[in-house]
Amino acid sequence: MHLSLYDLNIIQTVLLFIILYVLVKNRFWLILRRTINVCIHGLSKLVPKSKKLIVFGGENGMGFRGNPKYLFLELVKIPSLHCVWIAKHPSVVKELNDLGFEAYLHRSLKGYYYQLRAKLAIHSHALNDDFKNQLMGGVISYNTWHGVGLKKVWGENKKTFTYKVIHDPNPIRRFFGMLVVKTNMGKKNYVVSTSKRVSSYYPSTFVVKKDNVLELGQVRNDIFFKETDEDQLIPEWYRKNKVILYMPTHRNKGKLDKDINEVLDFEKINQLCHDLGCKFVIKMHLYSSGYVPKEFEHIVDISKEPYDPQFLLKYADMLITDYSSCYTDYLMLDRPVIFYCYDLSEYLSTSNEMYYNYYEVTPGPKVKTHDELIESIKEGFAHHHETYKKDRQRVLNIFYSIDNQRPVLEKQLKFILNDLLKLEVDDYKEGVRENRKHQNIV
Repeated sequence: MHLSLYDLNIIQTVLLFIILYVLVKNRFWLILRRTINVCIHGLSKLVPKSKKLIVFGGENGMGFRGNPKYLFLELVKIPSLHCVWIAKHPSVVKELNDLGFEAYLHRSLKGYYYQLRAKLAIHSHALNDDFKNQLMGGVISYNTWHGVGLKKVWGENKKTFTYKVIHDPNPIRRFFGMLVVKTNMGKKNYVVSTSKRVSSYYPSTFVVKKDNVLELGQVRNDIFFKETDEDQLIPEWYRKNKVILYMPTHRNKGKLDKDINEVLDFEKINQLCHDLGCKFVIKMHLYSSGYVPKEFEHIVDISKEPYDPQFLLKYADMLITDYSSCYTDYLMLDRPVIFYCYDLSEYLSTSNEMYYNYYEVTPGPKVKTHDELIESIKEGFAHHHETYKKDRQRVLNIFYSIDNQRPVLEKQLKFILNDLLKLEVDDYKEGVRENRKHQNIV
């Protein structure tokens, strides 16, 4: 069939109108949804808050672990406080309920109620990640964050909505954009830092006042300095054997990840581990996926297991990572780290910018080929952890002040109780004693 120029112009015009309609329609619903969220967030500030009610959340609502977990386990001991965990998956709610704690889904009726009524929210990610953020307009947000990493996020990441709004040259768009950004904030907002260097970029990252950045460390690292009942949840073979832990991060939420079989030569690694008498344990990121062959005796994939990553770090003899923040915590243990950065240039251009020069803050061999990885593993064990020892301490001091290279739970509790809840620390200690007395009677 032959089409005339007139017919082609008609078809082209119709297609253009269809495209414009779809774009306008999608933009209309986006604007409408954001407008509703701004209104709900504003109205939530009018709901009276219960001074002793604290809601907790973490791991994008998908887990009971991380910094908020350890604060929850202490604060729940105080009878005068009402501590509630908010989750986004039924399995997390069940886990807490089975332990005798109060927990609700973020979109359940009781979840809505407690999020609206809480004075304080303690969480490890953004409010919209851990809660129903539209309901949190009147809350005090205490963001423990979930690691001291290299990757720029939020207000520092050029790809985010927050960054684009803050740097929008149009004052009208910037004004309305900030209304949307603020739906991810409470009435007052605090974020926990770990050192002066880290604190220097947190105000622009989290859009908070400089005075609201608290250098109080990461509570989750306290487990490095003591034995707990949770240690026994890690398999004995992991705790008792020599272990190399491979814990990489994701690329653009897994969309740009290479198949792990392209990254690792399992036959060579298995033979190396046989020679060294160790296990090679793989813990892929939540966003990542890939099949790890099961026929290799010395290679174990625990990516789907519910083990707390901090305990995996605690018992690992060597860590292999890339751009993950896990190594900054691991430095406290003063053990070898290998940085397998086979796609560094690509990662920086397609996934994330960094706060630091990568080479400045990676105290270990930077390897880009699999053969270099094998040699670095041999080197790490042969020199008994001494190579890079001074450099590890130098970098640790960048990410963690000396005062935060030790247990920090007590000083965080003191700040929460005294400064945020206006409750005396003595009340906390008395509450814990009464709680233990009651448990003994029961």
